[in-house]
Amino acid sequence: AIRMRTRRSFLFSAPAAPPKLEFRPLGKTGLKVTSVGFGCMITSDGSVVERAADLGINYFDTARVYQGGNNERMVGAALKSRRNQVTLSSKTLGRTKERALSDLDTSLRELGTDHLDIWYIHDIRNPDQIAGELLEAQDLARQQGKIRFRGVTTHTNQAAVIRAALAKNHFDVILTSYNFAMDQGLEPALAEAKKAGVGLVAMKVMAGGFRVMPFYATTPEHRERMKKPGACLAALKWVLRNKDIDTTIPSMVDHEQLDENLTAMAAPYAPA
Repeated sequence: AIRMRTRRSFLFSAPAAPPKLEFRPLGKTGLKVTSVGFGCMITSDGSVVERAADLGINYFDTARVYQGGNNERMVGAALKSRRNQVTLSSKTLGRTKERALSDLDTSLRELGTDHLDIWYIHDIRNPDQIAGELLEAQDLARQQGKIRFRGVTTHTNQAAVIRAALAKNHFDVILTSYNFAMDQGLEPALAEAKKAGVGLVAMKVMAGGFRVMPFYATTPEHRERMKKPGACLAALKWVLRNKDIDTTIPSMVDHEQLDENLTAMAAPYAPA
């Protein structure tokens, strides 16, 4: 997955026994999700998704645009026999009601399911992008039984977007970038969402890893330090320490990364 490095130092200790799964309520949805979910964006090996579900991870996230549509197809095949045991989300980049609803129908077909548990309006960067017709699309989809809960995602300008989303009194879940490398001024907005009963899902929890990522002004020193053993697990634990966050969606491309991320639910967090 996307693995990273940090300007802070962290300590973790891996448990001797298999990690115990931690479940957190997802806002007021009534869903209880593992605090470590599965971000499927860059996963191409369906066996990793299958094994994650068999081990107890119950939140899986994809999107219409991931891998040109192939990601939804892979995720759907991997979870086909497990669909009723997991929470499944996808997203649309559509900015009109018609395009969003068309994306939803395609997502359902590719995933091989009759509904999404959460359907996100994806990549909202400014409050004015939360258009009324997109809210109408989500409401219609919910009335038709195609989705259970309405979500919105934000990668940049997160605090402003989160507060604007809360003001709409519409969304059940917010998916936001959140990691140790960001301005911690975001945390009051997270607390406001938690108080309002809106579910919070954290993405980009590895801060881009040791790669150059467009959302983060990482330095060569930052990227080099994040290649050290334990850095990724520590970064994930840093996010999980915040109980306002209901679940996380780190990327996992192989079984080794799956095993490492699973330990984050049990390994105690301790800043050095």
